[in-house]
Amino acid sequence: MANQDAVLGEEYPHKVTAEYDNQSEADRAVKALADQAGVPPAQVRLVKPHGSDEMARQVEPESRGVRQSLIKSHVRLGLAGLILGVALAGVLVVFGPTATQSSPLMTFIALGFLCTVLALLLAGAISMRPDHDRVLHKTRAATEAGQWTVVVHCADAEQRDRVKDTIDHSAQTL
Repeated sequence: MANQDAVLGEEYPHKVTAEYDNQSEADRAVKALADQAGVPPAQVRLVKPHGSDEMARQVEPESRGVRQSLIKSHVRLGLAGLILGVALAGVLVVFGPTATQSSPLMTFIALGFLCTVLALLLAGAISMRPDHDRVLHKTRAATEAGQWTVVVHCADAEQRDRVKDTIDHSAQTL
């Protein structure tokens, strides 16, 4: 997952959250994000306490991006797995043990299928975004505890680091 943009379709794949005890502290954080970190207001969400119905949408507003991530990751990684499997089979048919040399068609089918399936499983794991579960659980807990949560959707790791430095050391980073 070194280059997530190659397989993810989200415009803002990184998230930073911070909880505050009251609205004025949360508003100060939002203002500091705009003034000091240069984060546009469209990338910042303020989640109200006590079970706001819009909490999930504020944390994960990109339903289209999630769909794009599913499609993009499965197509790209599936094709990469197939190519890797066929290449590996080619090497084994030429230089491998007698079993792979005596049955080249089965070697290509088996390795092409196996590598494709493994790549698709990896794509599924990436698409589920288990890293976002932490943010959802943390935000839900803060909301139920009566705290305000500032959720910042960052376009890249550099912006994520600026936001985290601006908010404070208690921010949750993804």
